[in-house]
Amino acid sequence: MKKIIGFIQKVPFTTTILVCLVLAALLTNTVFQEITQKWINLSGFSASDLWYWRLERLFTSAFVTSGKLVFWEALFLVALCVGTAEWMTGWKQTAATFWGVHLFSLILFSLIMALMAHQFRYIGLEASEIARDVGPSAGYFACLGLVSARVKHPWNWLSAAVLSLFFIVSVFIPAPVSGGAAIKFSADMVHLIAFPVGWASSYLILRRKKTN
Repeated sequence: MKKIIGFIQKVPFTTTILVCLVLAALLTNTVFQEITQKWINLSGFSASDLWYWRLERLFTSAFVTSGKLVFWEALFLVALCVGTAEWMTGWKQTAATFWGVHLFSLILFSLIMALMAHQFRYIGLEASEIARDVGPSAGYFACLGLVSARVKHPWNWLSAAVLSLFFIVSVFIPAPVSGGAAIKFSADMVHLIAFPVGWASSYLILRRKKTN
């Protein structure tokens, strides 16, 4: 028990996010079931929500998942990516990376959708502007970027290149269900923003510490 308490004390931010995910899953009944449209409408975020000042969705969407396997995947990836980042850098930098990049990615994606609305309609992705998505993936992929930037040279650059390529390729992989194309595109674009921003912010902080 002391070892468990000691471990939790070393990663308090990760533990808090995990607890919030579990509580949200119990509330929305998504531990073993898929999320209902009602809960997506209540907690999910879409690019159009930013312009209607539904800013609370920037936060609520991070604690709710699509449910079933996605919920357990989110728990695993938060524990792995966020936990490793916190173990390496402490809770303050990890929390700043998780929430800072999460918010930045969603806001930047909303701006991109607003500026390129015509182009997205032309290729049949106009629904991405209003498609609501949920999940903490922007935050934990940002923390993955933090971890990647912290490994020794040249592995930091190599891992950044490989993972960035993975996120780029993911954008062009078609959705398994045609109706999910808009949500998949939104999620993939946010991931494509979150990882390099998390990596770059961590790399710049590390460089600044070395020069001081």
